Amino acid sequence: MLISKALRLLARWQLVIGAVLVAAALFLGLPGTVEAHAVLLRSDPSQDALLRAAPTEVRLWFSEDLNPALSSAAVVNSHNQRVDKGDAHVSSGDPRELDLALKANLPPDVYVVVWRSVSNVDGHVLRGSFLFTIAEPNGAIPRLNANAPPPGQDLLGGGNTSSLYTGQIDAIGLFNLIVVTLSELGAIFWVGAQLWRFFVLEALPTSEESDSPEAEAIRQSMPVRFVRRFAVPTLLLLLLANLGVLIGQALFLSNGQWSGALAPSLLMEMVKSSRFGTFWLGREVVIVLALAVALYQLLAPRPPARVERACAWLNLLLGLALFGAMTLSSHAAAVSSNVFLFSVLIDWLHLLGSAFWIGGMFYIVTCYLPLLEQKATPLRAQSLTSVLPYYSPWAIVGVVLLTLTGPFSASFHLTGPGELLTTAYGRALLIKIVLVGALLLTSAYHVLFLRPRLKREYRKYAYCLERLEPGRQDLAVEQAARAGTAEEPETAPRQKRWTRQLKLREKRLTRLTARLTTVLRWEPLLGVGVLVCVGLMNVFAGTLTPTTALTQPGTTVSSTPTPKPFTTSVATSDGRFTVTLTVSPNRFGTNTFTVKVSDRQTQRPTTQVGVTLYLNMLDMDMGTEVLNLQPIAGGSFSGHGDLTMSGDWLARVQIRTLDNRLHEAQIKFFTPF
Repeated sequence: MLISKALRLLARWQLVIGAVLVAAALFLGLPGTVEAHAVLLRSDPSQDALLRAAPTEVRLWFSEDLNPALSSAAVVNSHNQRVDKGDAHVSSGDPRELDLALKANLPPDVYVVVWRSVSNVDGHVLRGSFLFTIAEPNGAIPRLNANAPPPGQDLLGGGNTSSLYTGQIDAIGLFNLIVVTLSELGAIFWVGAQLWRFFVLEALPTSEESDSPEAEAIRQSMPVRFVRRFAVPTLLLLLLANLGVLIGQALFLSNGQWSGALAPSLLMEMVKSSRFGTFWLGREVVIVLALAVALYQLLAPRPPARVERACAWLNLLLGLALFGAMTLSSHAAAVSSNVFLFSVLIDWLHLLGSAFWIGGMFYIVTCYLPLLEQKATPLRAQSLTSVLPYYSPWAIVGVVLLTLTGPFSASFHLTGPGELLTTAYGRALLIKIVLVGALLLTSAYHVLFLRPRLKREYRKYAYCLERLEPGRQDLAVEQAARAGTAEEPETAPRQKRWTRQLKLREKRLTRLTARLTTVLRWEPLLGVGVLVCVGLMNVFAGTLTPTTALTQPGTTVSSTPTPKPFTTSVATSDGRFTVTLTVSPNRFGTNTFTVKVSDRQTQRPTTQVGVTLYLNMLDMDMGTEVLNLQPIAGGSFSGHGDLTMSGDWLARVQIRTLDNRLHEAQIKFFTPF
């Protein structure tokens, strides 16, 4: 019996060690080639293109495969009139290309291309726009009316969801955060319970191997408690939370309107028209099957041991399949085909590590500690010091998996350590790192300090109890006589000393047991904090780019601040000039950028220079927009450019003087929705 159990444990360890080595090899050897969403990479006509002849079509190329049913684009002129033929479609030859035809013989004007990409991988929505201009026959360049609202605001649903991408959570963002967190939490807890059964409970001594009936009763009661109290509610919550994930994606397509997001036609279209929908449906099917098994275990009157064993194996396989479906509908699947399998495996191992560590902690607090509450202190101490050591190795496995795979996932979104502070995603990741560190310290405290002390105190308590057991004195004298040594009988004073020692040990045992159980009960709250950060990262990883800053009838008014022109002054890096930058109206879409250059010695405007403005989005790599500013009245330089999303921006002002020297200043500013 002991040999077979040892072989089973050895096989499990070999499996996990192999998985950890694979994760380490993949992490160290693979590049991170994932895009966060279906981001626009290039277009024809290109952004801010100046054309001499009217194009006949617009072609857009994105970083991910597009959902052909929900991705779209439109083109309007400076008077906000549609000039496309309404035939936007994903190219049959390239799932990442979106094409639409234009009306014939477009006149000279400024045209706005508004696009909406829906990722076929994770279902996330991204919106954006850019301009191209058709010049007059005499070479004159048409301009937009700076005092009029930017064209294209009301196309493709607009949206009031920009707060998700500026770090300010509104009602829709809060909804998405809740459902994503509950989905992760439910899956990790449920799969963690299955792992506890196979990797911890089966490693504990059985009734034939244990000399403690109470310990055996606790071991057998843990899976029963989970089935009776937590399996069905957890799976029902998981079922609803995953439905909420789909509704959360639909909110982005319905301009934030709940009535539109709950429309069965839209939800069905999302499910059947993309890979995300396919694997989302796979999640729900797995959960329904697991729910059927849980209901059978709950309602069946004492199923045979063989059937119960089969249900346990089926639950474990369903849990691993659920993680697979979650991975295949996440950002990890949005990679090139040559690293697709490795990226998905990394994300799957990350979920598995979370189940071993965080899911295991939830199992302890819900299914193990409550069984100890009615037991005497010595039995509680004995159980804690004998059961938890079987869990600790697997918790370490979970920590190792999370440590190896976490940075790989983060590299999908962050391009440098500075973005930990400058982006909402980075700040959420930074908080997650701090919480994981606190979780590690807490675990180390009770594993390396509390549990060894409790174990020593229990041994001392057991020794004192043994000295006071009836008949123990006669047995000791008899054994000493056989060995040829002298064993003095316990005298009354010595008995009293042992009694006092027993009370002292029991008091210390009670204190240490209470301290350990308190730490174990509160420790999962740090795990909840980690999963909340995962939800925030899921929300902020997207850079949805809304196409309107105006509210429409029936829409929910966003709580984001009203856009105001941005103005600030800085010195160039060499200290020669003072640069004053004005961004008006400083909102998503077309803006006017005005730069005034003043000599720092004379404090007078400098006009005999060339001024170029470089714009970069800090929340996500959207490329660099270059504006060659033109002189205007008042000694300033001005030009029109697009802020393709709300959030944090970096403006790099480059000044070229007559001696062909470059002088540069950098300005960071925030663009609200």
